[in-house]
Amino acid sequence: MPRSNGRQINLTMAKATHDIIRKAWEGNSKDKKLSSWVLELTLQAIEKDKWIKHYAPHLSYIGMNENGIILRDRHLKDSIVEVKLLDNRLWCQVCREKNCMHVYFTMARPELSLVQDPEKPRKMIRKITKT
Repeated sequence: MPRSNGRQINLTMAKATHDIIRKAWEGNSKDKKLSSWVLELTLQAIEKDKWIKHYAPHLSYIGMNENGIILRDRHLKDSIVEVKLLDNRLWCQVCREKNCMHVYFTMARPELSLVQDPEKPRKMIRKITKT
């Protein structure tokens, strides 16, 4: 729950979330205080959302599969669009292009970091357990 002293509002977050944010901050921008860095990122995300809603109001995120992002485009008759990661590049299955509005919209999605390129071998991640 946010707490306020009249001029500032303090937010509470889970320690795990704080640890993730702190680690990202330490790897990027120690020239700013952590709170300033988080505030700047938050404001940038809000501006990006406003930009997307203004320039691409017809596009919306539906979901994702192993190697692609699925969008809805209200301008198209067949409104479902899949943007895939092929050979380390985004590719729109509908426009058959790597430089269309669907690709640009996908680039702005945080889920993109979870998409796998089917042409690249996947690294095996093994859970190490202590005995």
